[in-house]
Amino acid sequence: MNINLFIAKTLWRRGDECKKGYASSNTLIAQVSVVVSFLVIILSIVISDGFKYEIKSKASGFSGDILLKSPGVEYNSNLYPIYDNFSFRNDILSVGDVKTMNSYAYRSGMIKYNDQIQGVVLKGVDAEYDWGFFKSILSEGELPDFSDTTSGNQAMISLRLAEMMGLKVGDEMPVYFIDQSVRVSKFMIKGVFDAQLEQIDRTLIITDIKEVQRLNGWGPAQVSGVEIQLSAGAERAAVADNIQDIVLEKSNESDSQMEVTTVDDLFPHLFDWLRLLDFNVMIVLALMMLVAGFNMLSGLLILLFEKISVIGLLKALGMRNMNIHGIFMYKGFRIVLSGMIIGNITAMAVAILQKYFHIIRLDPENYFVKAVPIHFDFLKIATIDIISVIVIMSLMLLPSLFVSRVSPDRTIRVK
Repeated sequence: MNINLFIAKTLWRRGDECKKGYASSNTLIAQVSVVVSFLVIILSIVISDGFKYEIKSKASGFSGDILLKSPGVEYNSNLYPIYDNFSFRNDILSVGDVKTMNSYAYRSGMIKYNDQIQGVVLKGVDAEYDWGFFKSILSEGELPDFSDTTSGNQAMISLRLAEMMGLKVGDEMPVYFIDQSVRVSKFMIKGVFDAQLEQIDRTLIITDIKEVQRLNGWGPAQVSGVEIQLSAGAERAAVADNIQDIVLEKSNESDSQMEVTTVDDLFPHLFDWLRLLDFNVMIVLALMMLVAGFNMLSGLLILLFEKISVIGLLKALGMRNMNIHGIFMYKGFRIVLSGMIIGNITAMAVAILQKYFHIIRLDPENYFVKAVPIHFDFLKIATIDIISVIVIMSLMLLPSLFVSRVSPDRTIRVK
């Protein structure tokens, strides 16, 4: 048994018994500081990830993660179509993380209904289209069915457009198309979706691709582009690079010229906002780690001053500075660990309540969601926890300078 360690523990306990109230209050203050810091850190992470997950999912749900389109034109243009029967389609489908490929066609038009006029964009999709995203945001009615030739006039519109124009499920919606002459087509509203992305969905109408091709005067193989949906968690940039290599290497003279574009390039304002959010979260994390670290540092210094006589006695008995410092670090580590556990549990409880009950509401016009979103990435949370503990414990190494300066002959007193 280490006699010095036994003596240190005995002296520590007796000192705590003599100053129980004062010592416990200092420990409690330090622990509360750590709890609050970890609470803020974890909530910042899950909320930030929630915004990224929701907005990225919605943006890619509307347009796909990666698009193949005619070079130099907008993704929703109907001026320069491509042919979707290109020779390297199977090569792209064989790329890892590529889930689906769907052709689409766009056409701009105008609605005039109930004395209201609104410019709109028709997006045509086929019977093989992946409706998973629109099914998740369906507000009223049902999804269109484009599996037969009689379904060409079915359409889905956004909730914002429906409210602006006074439209509802079951209404016939006249859409005017202006070329050399004015043409009008009527669409039956089958469903209404609500994605809270006003800049994207307020003018969007989903309908049959064959109807849009007819309006554009295109053949059955001519489309505005091809959407590529990726598996969850896929790295868009890396997959886009692989697809770009395939386009360059596999295309032949019969294939249309096309470029590869990611959803990040289509909606830069959304993803710039998310990058700014990431920067703000990094600042919050750094500040919370420093706050917790310096509060623990000040608490440990107070503890060292309280135990200065014990330190002097231990040094007189031959205990090294490193061993004495280890005792205080162990005490501090227990406070940090308990604060981290309590902070994590509290943050998780608050986050779960928000995720399922939407306690804190937001304005979707400004934040793109109706309530503060929550997304759990437990590996990321565990990594941040470990980094935070390391940073806090690193700051607590500073009191070792104080321990080395304690002189036994000046600190040992009989009281």
